[in-house]
Amino acid sequence: MEDSTKTREALLEELTGMDQKIVDLAKTVTKYQRLAEAWRDLWAQFAAIIEAFDGFIYICSQDYEVEFMNQRFIDRTGYYPLGQKCYKALHDLEGVCPWCVNERVFKGETVRWEVRSPKDNHWYYVVNTPIKHPDGTMSKMAMIQDITKHKEMEKALKLAEEKYRGIFENAVEGIFQSSPDGRFLSVNPAMAQIFGYGSPEEMLAGIADISRQLYVDPRRRDDFCQTLKDAGFIKGFEAQFYRQDGSRIWISINARGVRDEEGEVLYYEGFLQDVTDRHQEILQVGRGKL
Repeated sequence: MEDSTKTREALLEELTGMDQKIVDLAKTVTKYQRLAEAWRDLWAQFAAIIEAFDGFIYICSQDYEVEFMNQRFIDRTGYYPLGQKCYKALHDLEGVCPWCVNERVFKGETVRWEVRSPKDNHWYYVVNTPIKHPDGTMSKMAMIQDITKHKEMEKALKLAEEKYRGIFENAVEGIFQSSPDGRFLSVNPAMAQIFGYGSPEEMLAGIADISRQLYVDPRRRDDFCQTLKDAGFIKGFEAQFYRQDGSRIWISINARGVRDEEGEVLYYEGFLQDVTDRHQEILQVGRGKL
Protein backbone atom coordinates (compact mmCIF):
# COMPACT_ATOMS: atom_id res chain seq x y z
CA MET A 1 0.00 0.00 0.00
CA GLU A 2 2.81 2.39 0.88
CA ASP A 3 4.61 1.59 -2.39
CA SER A 4 1.42 2.27 -4.31
CA THR A 5 1.03 5.68 -2.63
CA LYS A 6 4.62 6.59 -3.48
CA THR A 7 4.04 5.53 -7.04
CA ARG A 8 1.01 7.82 -7.29
CA GLU A 9 2.97 10.71 -5.75
CA ALA A 10 5.84 10.11 -8.14
CA LEU A 11 3.41 9.99 -11.04
CA LEU A 12 1.77 13.27 -10.01
CA GLU A 13 5.18 14.89 -9.63
CA GLU A 14 6.16 13.62 -13.05
CA LEU A 15 2.92 14.92 -14.57
CA THR A 16 3.50 18.29 -12.94
CA GLY A 17 6.99 18.38 -14.43
CA MET A 18 5.60 17.46 -17.83
CA ASP A 19 3.08 20.29 -17.58
CA GLN A 20 5.92 22.73 -16.96
CA LYS A 21 7.86 21.32 -19.87
CA ILE A 22 4.81 21.76 -22.10
CA VAL A 23 4.45 25.36 -20.92
CA ASP A 24 8.16 25.99 -21.58
CA LEU A 25 7.92 24.33 -24.99
CA ALA A 26 4.87 26.44 -25.86
CA LYS A 27 6.82 29.55 -24.93
CA THR A 28 9.73 28.42 -27.09
CA VAL A 29 7.42 27.69 -30.02
CA THR A 30 5.80 31.13 -29.62
CA LYS A 31 9.23 32.75 -29.53
CA TYR A 32 10.31 31.03 -32.72
CA GLN A 33 7.00 31.86 -34.38
CA ARG A 34 7.56 35.51 -33.58
CA LEU A 35 11.11 35.29 -34.89
CA ALA A 36 9.82 33.62 -38.06
CA GLU A 37 7.22 36.35 -38.50
CA ALA A 38 9.84 39.04 -37.91
CA TRP A 39 12.11 37.35 -40.44
CA ARG A 40 9.28 37.21 -43.00
CA ASP A 41 8.57 40.90 -42.43
CA LEU A 42 12.24 41.74 -42.77
CA TRP A 43 12.52 39.69 -45.96
CA ALA A 44 9.39 41.37 -47.36
CA GLN A 45 10.94 44.78 -46.67
CA PHE A 46 14.22 43.69 -48.28
CA ALA A 47 12.36 42.35 -51.33
CA ALA A 48 10.39 45.60 -51.60
CA ILE A 49 13.61 47.62 -51.52
CA ILE A 50 15.18 45.38 -54.17
CA GLU A 51 12.18 45.66 -56.48
CA ALA A 52 11.90 49.42 -55.92
CA PHE A 53 15.38 49.94 -57.37
CA ASP A 54 14.92 51.41 -60.85
CA GLY A 55 17.62 49.27 -62.38
CA PHE A 56 18.89 45.71 -62.51
CA ILE A 57 20.30 43.63 -59.66
CA TYR A 58 21.87 40.23 -59.79
CA ILE A 59 24.08 38.11 -57.54
CA CYS A 60 26.54 35.54 -58.81
CA SER A 61 28.96 33.07 -57.26
CA GLN A 62 32.71 33.02 -57.60
CA ASP A 63 32.36 30.59 -60.52
CA TYR A 64 30.05 33.04 -62.37
CA GLU A 65 26.76 31.25 -61.65
CA VAL A 66 23.65 33.41 -61.20
CA GLU A 67 22.25 33.12 -57.66
CA PHE A 68 19.63 35.86 -57.76
CA MET A 69 17.99 38.38 -60.12
CA ASN A 70 15.43 41.07 -59.40
CA GLN A 71 12.23 41.12 -61.40
CA ARG A 72 13.38 43.93 -63.72
CA PHE A 73 16.38 41.86 -64.72
CA ILE A 74 14.25 38.75 -65.19
CA ASP A 75 11.94 40.76 -67.48
CA ARG A 76 14.95 42.00 -69.49
CA THR A 77 16.45 38.52 -69.75
CA GLY A 78 13.12 36.89 -70.56
CA TYR A 79 13.51 34.13 -67.97
CA TYR A 80 15.13 33.43 -64.59
CA PRO A 81 18.63 32.10 -65.41
CA LEU A 82 19.27 30.70 -61.94
CA GLY A 83 22.46 28.62 -61.95
CA GLN A 84 23.49 29.76 -65.42
CA LYS A 85 26.71 31.58 -66.16
CA CYS A 86 26.27 35.32 -65.78
CA TYR A 87 28.18 36.16 -68.97
CA LYS A 88 25.75 34.01 -70.97
CA ALA A 89 22.60 35.25 -69.26
CA LEU A 90 23.58 38.92 -69.32
CA HIS A 91 25.52 39.35 -72.55
CA ASP A 92 24.99 36.18 -74.64
CA LEU A 93 28.71 35.43 -74.43
CA GLU A 94 30.21 31.95 -74.36
CA GLY A 95 33.10 32.89 -72.10
CA VAL A 96 33.99 35.27 -69.30
CA CYS A 97 33.45 38.94 -70.26
CA PRO A 98 36.70 40.66 -71.31
CA TRP A 99 35.86 43.52 -68.93
CA CYS A 100 34.97 41.29 -65.96
CA VAL A 101 36.04 42.67 -62.56
CA ASN A 102 35.22 39.59 -60.50
CA GLU A 103 38.84 39.11 -59.45
CA ARG A 104 38.87 42.55 -57.83
CA VAL A 105 35.43 42.14 -56.25
CA PHE A 106 36.27 38.77 -54.68
CA LYS A 107 39.33 40.38 -53.13
CA GLY A 108 36.90 42.62 -51.23
CA GLU A 109 36.86 45.68 -53.51
CA THR A 110 33.74 47.59 -54.57
CA VAL A 111 34.11 48.44 -58.24
CA ARG A 112 32.19 51.13 -60.14
CA TRP A 113 32.43 51.27 -63.92
CA GLU A 114 30.61 51.62 -67.24
CA VAL A 115 30.17 49.01 -69.94
CA ARG A 116 28.42 48.70 -73.30
CA SER A 117 26.61 45.36 -73.56
CA PRO A 118 26.99 43.46 -76.84
CA LYS A 119 23.55 41.97 -76.19
CA ASP A 120 21.52 45.16 -76.72
CA ASN A 121 24.26 47.74 -77.46
CA HIS A 122 23.15 49.78 -74.43
CA TRP A 123 25.46 51.55 -71.98
CA TYR A 124 25.24 50.54 -68.32
CA TYR A 125 26.61 51.97 -65.08
CA VAL A 126 27.58 49.09 -62.79
CA VAL A 127 28.39 48.92 -59.07
CA ASN A 128 29.89 45.56 -58.09
CA THR A 129 29.98 44.77 -54.37
CA PRO A 130 31.35 41.70 -52.54
CA ILE A 131 28.94 39.80 -50.28
CA LYS A 132 30.43 37.75 -47.44
CA HIS A 133 28.39 34.78 -46.21
CA PRO A 134 28.49 33.36 -42.63
CA ASP A 135 30.20 30.18 -43.87
CA GLY A 136 33.11 32.22 -45.26
CA THR A 137 32.12 32.00 -48.93
CA MET A 138 31.55 35.08 -51.07
CA SER A 139 29.23 36.23 -53.83
CA LYS A 140 29.18 39.30 -56.03
CA MET A 141 26.21 41.66 -56.15
CA ALA A 142 25.84 43.95 -59.16
CA MET A 143 23.53 46.97 -59.23
CA ILE A 144 23.12 48.16 -62.81
CA GLN A 145 21.44 51.18 -64.43
CA ASP A 146 20.86 51.82 -68.12
CA ILE A 147 22.64 55.11 -68.94
CA THR A 148 22.25 54.95 -72.73
CA LYS A 149 20.13 58.12 -72.90
CA HIS A 150 22.60 59.90 -70.64
CA LYS A 151 25.46 58.82 -72.90
CA GLU A 152 23.59 60.02 -75.98
CA MET A 153 22.95 63.37 -74.31
CA GLU A 154 26.62 63.63 -73.37
CA LYS A 155 27.60 62.93 -76.97
CA ALA A 156 25.10 65.47 -78.32
CA LEU A 157 26.30 68.05 -75.80
CA LYS A 158 29.93 67.42 -76.74
CA LEU A 159 29.12 67.86 -80.44
CA ALA A 160 27.21 71.06 -79.68
CA GLU A 161 30.11 72.38 -77.60
CA GLU A 162 32.55 71.56 -80.37
CA LYS A 163 30.30 73.29 -82.91
CA TYR A 164 29.95 76.35 -80.69
CA ARG A 165 33.69 76.37 -80.01
CA GLY A 166 34.37 76.26 -83.74
CA ILE A 167 32.06 79.22 -84.36
CA PHE A 168 33.51 81.09 -81.36
CA GLU A 169 37.12 80.55 -82.38
CA ASN A 170 36.74 81.16 -86.12
CA ALA A 171 34.17 83.97 -86.28
CA VAL A 172 35.31 87.21 -87.97
CA GLU A 173 33.18 89.20 -85.53
CA GLY A 174 34.14 89.75 -81.94
CA ILE A 175 32.24 87.54 -79.49
CA PHE A 176 32.23 88.20 -75.76
CA GLN A 177 30.68 87.50 -72.39
CA SER A 178 31.03 90.12 -69.67
CA SER A 179 29.82 90.56 -66.11
CA PRO A 180 27.63 93.49 -64.98
CA ASP A 181 30.49 94.75 -62.82
CA GLY A 182 32.70 95.26 -65.87
CA ARG A 183 34.87 92.18 -66.32
CA PHE A 184 35.20 90.03 -69.40
CA LEU A 185 34.31 86.38 -68.84
CA SER A 186 35.33 85.27 -72.32
CA VAL A 187 36.43 86.82 -75.62
CA ASN A 188 37.16 85.14 -78.93
CA PRO A 189 40.33 85.58 -81.03
CA ALA A 190 38.64 88.05 -83.41
CA MET A 191 37.72 90.36 -80.52
CA ALA A 192 41.22 90.23 -79.07
CA GLN A 193 42.57 91.15 -82.51
CA ILE A 194 40.11 94.04 -82.90
CA PHE A 195 41.38 95.56 -79.67
CA GLY A 196 45.03 94.92 -80.48
CA TYR A 197 45.73 92.01 -78.14
CA GLY A 198 47.78 88.99 -79.13
CA SER A 199 45.33 86.45 -77.74
CA PRO A 200 42.05 86.16 -75.81
CA GLU A 201 44.02 85.21 -72.71
CA GLU A 202 46.08 88.40 -72.96
CA MET A 203 42.95 90.53 -73.26
CA LEU A 204 41.22 88.81 -70.34
CA ALA A 205 44.29 89.35 -68.18
CA GLY A 206 44.70 92.97 -69.28
CA ILE A 207 41.15 94.26 -68.80
CA ALA A 208 39.92 94.49 -65.22
CA ASP A 209 37.44 97.37 -65.73
CA ILE A 210 35.73 97.58 -69.12
CA SER A 211 34.20 100.98 -68.42
CA ARG A 212 37.43 102.77 -67.52
CA GLN A 213 39.93 100.87 -69.67
CA LEU A 214 38.01 100.50 -72.94
CA TYR A 215 35.31 103.14 -73.21
CA VAL A 216 36.50 106.59 -74.29
CA ASP A 217 33.38 107.90 -72.53
CA PRO A 218 32.69 105.62 -69.51
CA ARG A 219 29.11 106.91 -69.38
CA ARG A 220 28.40 104.95 -72.56
CA ARG A 221 29.01 101.77 -70.59
CA ASP A 222 26.29 102.89 -68.18
CA ASP A 223 23.95 103.46 -71.14
CA PHE A 224 24.78 99.99 -72.46
CA CYS A 225 24.05 98.28 -69.12
CA GLN A 226 20.86 100.27 -68.48
CA THR A 227 19.43 99.39 -71.89
CA LEU A 228 20.15 95.69 -71.33
CA LYS A 229 18.58 95.89 -67.88
CA ASP A 230 15.42 97.53 -69.20
CA ALA A 231 14.96 95.83 -72.58
CA GLY A 232 16.95 92.64 -72.17
CA PHE A 233 18.83 93.19 -75.45
CA ILE A 234 20.54 95.91 -77.43
CA LYS A 235 21.13 96.23 -81.18
CA GLY A 236 23.45 98.52 -83.07
CA PHE A 237 24.85 100.15 -79.94
CA GLU A 238 27.85 102.26 -80.97
CA ALA A 239 30.58 103.81 -78.87
CA GLN A 240 34.22 104.80 -79.14
CA PHE A 241 36.78 102.50 -77.53
CA TYR A 242 40.49 102.41 -76.79
CA ARG A 243 42.71 99.74 -78.32
CA GLN A 244 45.64 98.34 -76.36
CA ASP A 245 48.05 100.85 -77.99
CA GLY A 246 45.84 103.80 -76.99
CA SER A 247 44.39 104.44 -80.45
CA ARG A 248 40.63 104.90 -80.78
CA ILE A 249 38.13 102.84 -82.72
CA TRP A 250 34.37 102.82 -83.18
CA ILE A 251 32.55 99.64 -82.20
CA SER A 252 28.98 98.46 -82.95
CA ILE A 253 27.51 95.92 -80.51
CA ASN A 254 24.54 93.54 -80.53
CA ALA A 255 24.06 91.93 -77.12
CA ARG A 256 21.62 90.43 -74.64
CA GLY A 257 21.43 89.95 -70.91
CA VAL A 258 21.43 86.40 -69.57
CA ARG A 259 19.28 86.16 -66.45
CA ASP A 260 18.74 83.65 -63.64
CA GLU A 261 15.38 82.21 -62.55
CA GLU A 262 14.71 85.30 -60.40
CA GLY A 263 15.32 87.63 -63.34
CA GLU A 264 18.67 88.95 -62.15
CA VAL A 265 21.26 89.56 -64.86
CA LEU A 266 24.07 87.01 -64.63
CA TYR A 267 26.15 88.27 -67.54
CA TYR A 268 26.02 89.93 -70.96
CA GLU A 269 26.90 88.19 -74.18
CA GLY A 270 27.04 89.48 -77.70
CA PHE A 271 28.78 90.27 -80.97
CA LEU A 272 30.71 93.36 -81.95
CA GLN A 273 32.46 94.70 -85.01
CA ASP A 274 34.86 97.52 -85.82
CA VAL A 275 32.95 100.27 -87.69
CA THR A 276 35.73 102.86 -87.57
CA ASP A 277 35.99 103.02 -91.39
CA ARG A 278 32.30 103.89 -91.69
CA HIS A 279 32.61 106.67 -89.13
CA GLN A 280 35.64 108.07 -90.93
CA GLU A 281 33.78 108.03 -94.24
CA ILE A 282 30.86 109.87 -92.66
CA LEU A 283 33.29 112.40 -91.19
CA GLN A 284 34.99 112.93 -94.55
CA VAL A 285 31.65 113.40 -96.29
CA GLY A 286 30.67 115.91 -93.66
CA ARG A 287 33.89 117.85 -94.13
CA GLY A 288 33.39 117.81 -97.89
CA LYS A 289 29.98 119.43 -97.50
CA LEU A 290 31.52 122.19 -95.43
